Amino acid sequence: MPWIKRYSIIFCFWAISCELHDPIFDNSLDLEVAAEKGIYPPALVFFPNKAEATIGDTVEVEVYAMEIKNVGMAQIEVHYDPARLTVISVAQGSLFQGGNQPFFITENDINNGVLTIFITYLGPSGKAIEGTGDIALIHFKPRSTGNTEFRISQESILLDPDANTITLNGYGKG
Repeated sequence: MPWIKRYSIIFCFWAISCELHDPIFDNSLDLEVAAEKGIYPPALVFFPNKAEATIGDTVEVEVYAMEIKNVGMAQIEVHYDPARLTVISVAQGSLFQGGNQPFFITENDINNGVLTIFITYLGPSGKAIEGTGDIALIHFKPRSTGNTEFRISQESILLDPDANTITLNGYGKG
């Protein structure tokens, strides 16, 4: 029985020394995290919504649609500080896939810091998409040190196949 006492003492020290960590959840695609930030679907958000970089680095940020339904077209405006960030490239995401290649074009106003993304669905099984997924992948490069923000403008619109506006309940920022 002395081994029980020895193992009981060891177990008590082990149990006392354990520490429970309070996990930090900051995934902008998590509905609970988004709700805490006042963003409710359908919404347009960034993933990741925070990034750290030094001058010369390239930062990848994806534009995501959260829980959208019956979307045929999108025009998304991303505002950024052109004195602090340079848009290097913009690539099409995977959400508007499923048949013919979607129409995807971007315009970047480098003087005002407005990147506009246009995309139209051309799928065979209907004229619309739904769900959560990435619309575009943006590569930024920092131009100067310090903090800056990029955000999805409330001027961004989603349209159904008949060109009726779909109400968005949230616009992300990073």
